[in-house]
Amino acid sequence: MRVLHGIAATAVAMAVLGTNGCTNDDSAGAGTGARPENAGLPSAPLAVKSAVDSTLRARFPKHIRTSGVLRVAADPNYPPSAFKSSSGKIIGVGADFASAITAKTGLRFQWVQVPFDGMLAGLKAHRFDASWSAWTVTRERTEVLNLVTYLEGGTSALVKAGNPKGIEKPLDLCGRTIAAQTGTTQAQGNMDSLQHQCKAADKPALKPMIVPQQTNVNQAVATGRADAMLADNSAVAYQAKLQPDLFKSVDTILISPEPVGVAVPKKDSQLADALAATYNALIADGTYPKILKRWDITNAAITKSQVNRVTS
Repeated sequence: MRVLHGIAATAVAMAVLGTNGCTNDDSAGAGTGARPENAGLPSAPLAVKSAVDSTLRARFPKHIRTSGVLRVAADPNYPPSAFKSSSGKIIGVGADFASAITAKTGLRFQWVQVPFDGMLAGLKAHRFDASWSAWTVTRERTEVLNLVTYLEGGTSALVKAGNPKGIEKPLDLCGRTIAAQTGTTQAQGNMDSLQHQCKAADKPALKPMIVPQQTNVNQAVATGRADAMLADNSAVAYQAKLQPDLFKSVDTILISPEPVGVAVPKKDSQLADALAATYNALIADGTYPKILKRWDITNAAITKSQVNRVTS
């Protein structure tokens, strides 16, 4: 799951999708050309039809209701949260929820491409309204952001198909080369925690390989440069289903289970509350479980969306 390096973040380098395009690799796979449509997975955002709920819409801040637009930051290189299809469309769990929220509220989403490690600075500067990037809900994050929960998460491990290194539990990662994406929980807290566990068990230290994009992380495992990679459980499950000839999810490893949320500036509590209410409406009308089933992540479902629900 994704978090930013510390509280200070780099300046945002962003472009509105569809205007400047996406400069990153839009592959959903490990650089092998695999696409979600090749695995029977969605290749376009979910089409949602619903009457606009005027009561829900009225809960959003006035400037958003007036413009009719929610400006939402995304780094579209992190399936199944947000990534690009072969036709260049933003797809994923986040895009499906965007379609559902648009149907419920009549508010249009304007996707803004932002490198993940620039999102905190962009939120604090109000360059966009929210970040749809699978934020881990931690106490530190809630001190500077409002986080609206929409999934239960945790860190899982992805290995090569057949699991040639026999990685079945966290301590099996000791002494191995482990890849993770820059700026994520996995690259920070999880790696440090595992290092301490390895030392306490008198096992060799793991060898972190920190790379800038999730597609690079996947490719490191596929090519054997890394023995395993760490990512949020939904991303690992998705990748294993997308390319079972290349990858296997180690289901016996789940590190730091914590909720995942949409990030909103700390001062925008009205927007956070409105988004939580909208998610709860989608849970109640059956749209929420439909989206999770579509991406095969029903085990990550929540029963209620909340703002700043910290579990540790």
